[in-house]
Amino acid sequence: MGELKTNYGENVECKCAKVNMSNVEIGADECEVNDDRPNKDLLKHLQSLVECPVCLGSIRTVPVSCCPSGHVICSDCRSQLVSCPVCRTVYPSMQLVSHLAAGIIDKIPHPCLFKAYGCSQSLLLSSLPAHETCCSYRLVSCPNILCNLKISLAGLYRHMIVNGCASQHDLKVTSSLPSVSTVLMTGRVKNVDELLYKIPLVFSYEGNMFLIIKRQSADLIQFSASILGSPEQGRQFMVSIAVFSERMPCHLVEYKGFANCVDGPVWCALTVHKDHMGELLDPVEENEFQQKFKYHYKVKISRNESHDLQ
Repeated sequence: MGELKTNYGENVECKCAKVNMSNVEIGADECEVNDDRPNKDLLKHLQSLVECPVCLGSIRTVPVSCCPSGHVICSDCRSQLVSCPVCRTVYPSMQLVSHLAAGIIDKIPHPCLFKAYGCSQSLLLSSLPAHETCCSYRLVSCPNILCNLKISLAGLYRHMIVNGCASQHDLKVTSSLPSVSTVLMTGRVKNVDELLYKIPLVFSYEGNMFLIIKRQSADLIQFSASILGSPEQGRQFMVSIAVFSERMPCHLVEYKGFANCVDGPVWCALTVHKDHMGELLDPVEENEFQQKFKYHYKVKISRNESHDLQ
């Protein structure tokens, strides 16, 4: 029989089956289960015992709330309900908790938070935070300033291309040793403010996708390169961005640094004051969109050799 404990220290008997966990082998960082079918079924059963019946998420924290019949529920869903979603029993005024579920939580692997988006990883609670921070299926904000959607990283590239949230361009190889590829971007704007609303540039290099993003902070305009991946992957590549005037070649600003992570801090960026940005735009004949300035910037990317030597 399982045991329930109230907030007042009273013990309440709960009709929950005892579970023999002797066949589950726990490793230091993740749970390893024998390949035979019975153990896989046992693991699946244990995971179901700590699955919230409302949100279907894996319960990761203790105490684990439950009803008098022992049906568990996560704390977020429990706060919104007055009766058990499984047996419809009204929750008593005293909070009931399941010691059985609490004993299971830190002994079995839990599915990644982004399982619904395609991640198949299951890890012990001690290893999950590090994985979920860099999970290839984690949710990230679309980098387009006009799009407010959060997209799984694995589907971000397709979202940007299908919905016009980014413009894809091909790189040109300009040096073989070390391999350096470049892309030149030009366009027309009415003024400096409109430059920020130009959609991000996306390109592929050595099987990885990169973005060139423009942001404004106060009176500063920031150009940065980000990888659709993890911070560690970004440090494997060096990117330089140069913004310049074609008519006045001496009007040029440039930076070089590793690629940032698309949803992480911007460690490396080219920052230009808004007033100075106007000196990098070339006046041209005004078109039907009242755009009378032309901008130019060049992106170069290569392997970070110092990182590869580490």
